[in-house]
Amino acid sequence: MRNIWKRAAAAVLALAMCLSFAGCYDENMTWAARKDDDTLPIGGYIYYLYSAYTEAASQVDSSTHVLDAQIDGEDAEQWIKDRALTYVKSYYYINDKMAEYGLEMTEEDQSQAENAANSLWSYYGSTFEELGIAQSSFQKAYGEYNVKSQKVMQAMYGEGGELALEDGAMKDYYTGLYYSFEYFYVPLTTTDEEGNSVDLDDSAKEELRTQLEGYVDQINDGDLTVSEASDDYSAESGTEATYQEPTAATSTGLITELYNALTSVDDGEAVLAETDSGYYVLRRLSISDYYDENIAGNEDQELNLLATMKGEEFTDYVNEQAASVEGVELNQAAMDRQKVSSLVTDSNRSGTSSASSETESSASSSSSSAESETSSESSASASSEASSE
Repeated sequence: MRNIWKRAAAAVLALAMCLSFAGCYDENMTWAARKDDDTLPIGGYIYYLYSAYTEAASQVDSSTHVLDAQIDGEDAEQWIKDRALTYVKSYYYINDKMAEYGLEMTEEDQSQAENAANSLWSYYGSTFEELGIAQSSFQKAYGEYNVKSQKVMQAMYGEGGELALEDGAMKDYYTGLYYSFEYFYVPLTTTDEEGNSVDLDDSAKEELRTQLEGYVDQINDGDLTVSEASDDYSAESGTEATYQEPTAATSTGLITELYNALTSVDDGEAVLAETDSGYYVLRRLSISDYYDENIAGNEDQELNLLATMKGEEFTDYVNEQAASVEGVELNQAAMDRQKVSSLVTDSNRSGTSSASSETESSASSSSSSAESETSSESSASASSEASSE
């Protein structure tokens, strides 16, 4: 009889322990949604819930607790749940579009998804794990989803796609936004006998300016190229050549002095620009030619440009269309078990917006947009001297 009571007591204790720890395994609680042969694990839903909370915080004033706020006239907690559900359906919408357009995840695509997820996991993995998000779930909900989104976006905006761009639209966008140029740079410093960098005095600066203006005149007369002028100055001054091959940048990617200089001349013309740190011998180039030679036909560059041009619009469209996705089985019991309040910490309790908490929510989301580099030309900001911080 004593053993029976011992076993009964042990069973009650085990049940109590299971109820007190979220980690007790329940097969029915391991998935959030499924459609056909694709199952989204519950960790994927938790990630989407966390992303929705972060998005909500961006709409709430920094003096207000997120869960005390209203977003688009709705209690923040309900808005967050609805938004997370939209992300779940967006996940399956993208899957459906992959099938519709005959797209598949290649080994390279899968590797890209893994690398993207691993990179972010290295920063946020411990936080995600505390929330109950496994790395494999994160890879599926974030890494794979974003790579698939990129592929679908390309197809939808490409020829024959439901959002197909008009001929020349991408080039028009690029040439209206970017400036192309080449240059070489000369600092307003010199090196003394002890190897220290010292500022040029006014006389030396004026002498240098006159020399560089001479190069500008020779370039505009067709006697020298910018590269040749850079080499010539390097040989005369005993310094390293600083010639930068043709590149491109937006107006916001250029410091004011360079932007003003470039917009003061026509394509093919050289000009001298002065900043606090040095002189630039610049030559403005045809942005149309630059696009044809460096962007058009380059799949990576075109994808980056498309993400800049249409990324937010695409995210909005996906979120709107996701509402009509059919055949998604939701594990409501498992989803309801995930409490929005469990996402709240001392560091994220309040909103992050400087605007009123009544501000309308942004349609873009860090969790569901096709997250690719938005600069269409990495070299445009490669030089810390030529581009702004």
